[in-house]
Amino acid sequence: MSDTTSARTDHLLRGGRVRSADGTMISYLTRGSGPVVVCLHGGLGSALSLLPLSAHLADEYEIVMMNLRGHGTSQWGQSPPAIAHEIEDILAVVEAVGPLRALFGYSYGAVLALETALAAPQRINKLALYEPPLPVTYPIPDPALLETALASGDYEQLLLTATTGSGGLSPTELAALREDPLWPSKVAHAPTLVPTMQVLAGLQPTVEQYAAVSVPTKLMVGTTSAPYILEAADLLAGAIPNLTREVLHGQGHHVDHQLLSRSLAAFASDRAA
Repeated sequence: MSDTTSARTDHLLRGGRVRSADGTMISYLTRGSGPVVVCLHGGLGSALSLLPLSAHLADEYEIVMMNLRGHGTSQWGQSPPAIAHEIEDILAVVEAVGPLRALFGYSYGAVLALETALAAPQRINKLALYEPPLPVTYPIPDPALLETALASGDYEQLLLTATTGSGGLSPTELAALREDPLWPSKVAHAPTLVPTMQVLAGLQPTVEQYAAVSVPTKLMVGTTSAPYILEAADLLAGAIPNLTREVLHGQGHHVDHQLLSRSLAAFASDRAA
C-alpha cells in the first residue's frame, strides 16, 4: 500500500462500542493514526460534533470521539444521571482504545474530562479543556422546569429554559435563535439536557477540589464567551497547580476548529502553542 493510500485509509472513519460498568453501551468514532486523543463533546452534541476538529488532527493523532451516554448512538444510561457513571464511561473507552496521550473535553465534555482526571489521575496523561461550564458560576436551570417540558414534549421550550433561564424571549429574539441552522438539531437533542443538568447540579459548586488534579492541564478559552464561562476559567486557572492557559482571541464558545486543533495538537505533542 502506498503512503498516499495508507494516509487516505487512516482518515476513514472507524467506530467501536464498549460496555460501561453499569451495562450501558457506549459508542465512539475514530479517525487518524498516531498517539490517541480521546475527545468529549459538549451538551446537545455527539461524536459528530467533533468531526471538524478531527479532520485537522488526523494526520498526527488517532482521534477518538465519544458519544456520551444518551447522545449519538450511545445508550441512555442504565443508572440515574451521575458524574460517577460518566467517568466510568470515559474510562471504559480509554481502556478500549489506549494507551492515551491526552483527554480533551469541550464545554460539558470539559467538565466530564476534568472530573475524570480528578477521579483517576493514573489513567490520564494530559488534560485539555475548552471552556468548561462549571457550576461554581454556571446558572443551572431548575431541573423541575426541564422535566416538566420534557414530559409534555415541549422540546423547544426545554431548550429555551436550559439556555435562557425562564425562556421568556420576545418574538424577535426567538426568531433570531431560529435562524441558526443548528437550531433544529439542538431542539431534537433537547431531551439530553435533562440528565446533563442533573449531572452538573450534582457537582460541588466550587473549584478548590480541582487543586488535586495533578496531570499537566491546558485550559483554552475565547475572548467573546459568556461572563460565567470566563469567570469559571479564571477560578479554575487559580486552582489547578499544573495548568497552562491559552486565550483564543476573537473566539467564543462556538470556536473555530482549526484554531482549537492547533492549540490542542501543540499541547499533546509538547510543542509550544
